[in-house]
Amino acid sequence: MKRIKAMSKKKKIITTVISLALVLVIAATAILLHGGKSSKQSYSFIRTTTLQKGTLEDSISATGTVSSAKTSKVTTELTYTVKSISVSVGDKVRKGATLITLDTDELEKQIEKEESNLAKQLSSAQTQYNSALKSYNTAKSKLSSNATELKSAKSDYNSAKTPYNNAVASLKSYQSAYDSALTAYNNAGAKYNTALAAYNKAVTNYKSGKISAAKLQKSAKAYMTAVQNYLGGCAVGTVDISDSSSSSGVSTSSSSTANAAGGQNNSANSMSAGTQTTSSSSVKVSKTATDICKEVVSKVYTLTGKTLSVPSGTNTLSKLAAKAQALRNTKAACNYDSLQSAYETAKSAYEQAQTTYEQYENELSQAETQLSQAKTELENASTSDNLDELKSQRDECQLKAEQDGTVTAISATVGSACNMEAAATIQDLDSLQVDITIKEADINNAKIGQACHITDDASSETLDGKLTQIDPTSNEGSFGATVTITSESTDIHVGMNASVDIIVSSSEDVYQVPIDAVGDDNGTSFVYRKISGEGTDMEFEKINVTTGESNDYYIEISSDELAEGDVVRSNADLSEGVETVSSGSSDSSNSGGLLAGLFGGGGGNMPQGGGSPPDMGGSSNSGSSSGGDMPSPPSGGMGGGNNG
Repeated sequence: MKRIKAMSKKKKIITTVISLALVLVIAATAILLHGGKSSKQSYSFIRTTTLQKGTLEDSISATGTVSSAKTSKVTTELTYTVKSISVSVGDKVRKGATLITLDTDELEKQIEKEESNLAKQLSSAQTQYNSALKSYNTAKSKLSSNATELKSAKSDYNSAKTPYNNAVASLKSYQSAYDSALTAYNNAGAKYNTALAAYNKAVTNYKSGKISAAKLQKSAKAYMTAVQNYLGGCAVGTVDISDSSSSSGVSTSSSSTANAAGGQNNSANSMSAGTQTTSSSSVKVSKTATDICKEVVSKVYTLTGKTLSVPSGTNTLSKLAAKAQALRNTKAACNYDSLQSAYETAKSAYEQAQTTYEQYENELSQAETQLSQAKTELENASTSDNLDELKSQRDECQLKAEQDGTVTAISATVGSACNMEAAATIQDLDSLQVDITIKEADINNAKIGQACHITDDASSETLDGKLTQIDPTSNEGSFGATVTITSESTDIHVGMNASVDIIVSSSEDVYQVPIDAVGDDNGTSFVYRKISGEGTDMEFEKINVTTGESNDYYIEISSDELAEGDVVRSNADLSEGVETVSSGSSDSSNSGGLLAGLFGGGGGNMPQGGGSPPDMGGSSNSGSSSGGDMPSPPSGGMGGGNNG
């Protein structure tokens, strides 16, 4: 961790300088009190540092154990006996290499049995599939053949439909007139029957005296009107009312007056474009309407003595016969019957072809479904989950390396069941790391990716590394962490203890001096630079500096007055290294200079504004250190010699 200058100076002053300064203060006070005694300081040592630009690093120190960054365990859940072991501890292996082979004799028997069962299932499924495929192809062929027939039948149907529809169109007005006449005839027939029943009832009632002659006459007249409407205009004989000349007649007749019209409610179906149903009929007239009316007039005259006149009517039967004849003539003229027959035949053939095609479509759909099911069963019969599991186990009986590396442990033994957690261990000894712990006080300064320096007790080399992992939780006051070694080395091995410096900050190409070399003068930092002399006779001048980054032992300084190769005092406390203080006659001004010299103030022989420190004599056990190879951290002791 970094130390601020005040902490470092406090440490030094407390351990060394203050006690010595108190002695000197007492001595200086005694000199002042005795007035005018001279004094001289003597140094036993002076430590110096030679300025040289280098790199100043602040780091976190930690210790740990070297391990492989890539380690894999060769494991298995199988409990088969170990048949052979192909490697020994220390062997280098490649990923995928077989290390241990398990005994698979019993497993092979199970696989053979399962394969036999699967072959039988597959054969049966193949037979079913072949049968389904044959049925599918047959249905597909039949549908394809019928499709041609359907196409031909549809063409014939369309060819017959066009002239037939044209004929229907030409007959439309004749058919409409016939249909209207047929409707009028049927209505007249119904009214005829009603009027006949009413007339017969009136005759009976008149004879029994229930009604008057006038009512009988009225009923008789209504009946004659109905007769005229129904049969008027038709002579005795057969009346053809069919709408087709080729139809055979169906006749009915009656010889009685009550139903003299005969053949009531005869009808023919109307015609519409595209369809035609022909109904043939004829009416056999036994008595004309005139004859029937004469009989009614005679009967009423006989009963009542009253004479009735014969009314006229609409003659629906004769009109219907005329319309039927006109329709028959027009049909004959346009060859309607022949066109109709051809149309009906083509239509029937087309409808039959459609029905057959739909039947074959359904057969093909069913065959396709059966084929799909057979295919699925065949595919399922081609695989077996149980067989796959057995083969997978057989593959797993070859215990293989999961990475490149060196075999560092083998726990399996030939002839014993291999059901342990790790039958063998493989480590990549070319990819190493150090597992360390970082104290809670330092954890906030540690960051993933920080550069690291690694050393171990067995080698003097320093390796490079990188902080690659920090545990998220503390364990008894520290955090686990991993430093990946990025340098190549043959001197560091798995299991070694190693020291790690995690570089928190780094300043390059800077002057760095021991923290104690920097003094403070009312907030202004300074160092003492050598200007002359050697050993304990060196003289220094005060140089103001700007401080920068620091670590536990060194601090960065800069000044336009400093240059590489300058020698600076390693401790700004001038009392460091003082050996003796002798008294003599001196005035108060000299005594004041002594005090100032002791505590870095002005006056006397001490450096002031570029002056030199007092000549205190002493041995020449002084030395300096270069910026590239910094001295060991100061311990606060008073040793002499080349303490840099």
